[in-house]
Amino acid sequence: MAESIFILAGEPSGDELAGRMMGAINAAYGQQNWVGVGGSSMQAQGLTSWAEMEQLAIIGFGAALKAYSRLSKLMDDIIDQIMAERPRAVLTVDAKGFSLRLAARLRRRMSQQGWHAPIIHTVAPTVWAWGAWRRHRVAKQVDRLLCLFPFEPEYFSPLGLDTRFIGHPEAFNPSLEIQTDPKPSIDKHIVLLPGSRRSELKHNFPTMLAALAPVRAQHPQIRVSLVTIARLQPQIAEMLDASGVTDVEVIVGQESLVSTVSGADAVMAVSGTVTLQTALLGAPGVTLYKADAISAWIGRRLVAMEKVILPNAILGYNFYPFLFQEQATAKRLSLAMIACLEDAQAKETASLGAQELRRLLKNNATSFDKLVASAFSDIF
Repeated sequence: MAESIFILAGEPSGDELAGRMMGAINAAYGQQNWVGVGGSSMQAQGLTSWAEMEQLAIIGFGAALKAYSRLSKLMDDIIDQIMAERPRAVLTVDAKGFSLRLAARLRRRMSQQGWHAPIIHTVAPTVWAWGAWRRHRVAKQVDRLLCLFPFEPEYFSPLGLDTRFIGHPEAFNPSLEIQTDPKPSIDKHIVLLPGSRRSELKHNFPTMLAALAPVRAQHPQIRVSLVTIARLQPQIAEMLDASGVTDVEVIVGQESLVSTVSGADAVMAVSGTVTLQTALLGAPGVTLYKADAISAWIGRRLVAMEKVILPNAILGYNFYPFLFQEQATAKRLSLAMIACLEDAQAKETASLGAQELRRLLKNNATSFDKLVASAFSDIF
């Protein structure tokens, strides 16, 4: 059997990105023998997964502390398997807390046994948003860092780490191109994007629903849609029933995101990768994030809030207003949404921002797959 390649992702977005990277490598260098930890996208590219990816999907400082013992044992088990497998390379994709601790432990084990495989991590830790000191630790833990944002290499390259900007896959996604001739709409239409995790729904969705009443009072004919994933549909239905809100159109399936957002006047979104997608579509709106008390307390002291929302950080200005924790009240959220809906220039301004965002994320290339393959040319 061909020499294996280890790859790990810890959540759906990482699984999708890793699957895309695996596909690019398979296409450029032939089908690889993939082993590691991942979900359906990675398995579709040939991954033999050693563990359930969902075990790594931990969000928030508090939750991570509670899961430490379990994750530590899982990490040791994975390292034992890597040492037995001796792959050609070790690739980790996002899941930064787990991935970088895994890299540190693995490097020690490899050193002890006189064997080394290059450790390559994709998706840089957000040192530009909080904890700039963390870049020193990253430089010691991995051999190569692949970045999705153009400003990230400047944080790591001066430390001697092989750091490469490979562009962002969403910038090359033709479905995220702005519609040049959108269908005219008489009534206003907004889209709710309440997050992809159960904890995000718990902390944010009630506030989003409460904000709808003042918006409807100002715009009685407004249409409200919500895009979610299948596993969260029961929780959303339960929360809608409890709130008494009955006229929200629930659309299941991320594949419906583009068509739904493209025709909307504004989005109300929980902070996350989805804000990059909606920004590339030229959709104006407002963003928010509420977390458990421990995570919020720590986050408020460590995080540069002006850089939390991805399009804001990349463009250097507030493409989306961001309301965090105690600021994310139904009143403030509704006022921000009404202001967006009543701004006659909102869509044009968002469209111009989307064009600049796409340019910055493409790294002067025509294909994300080619950028990925180039980043691994010395490995395969």
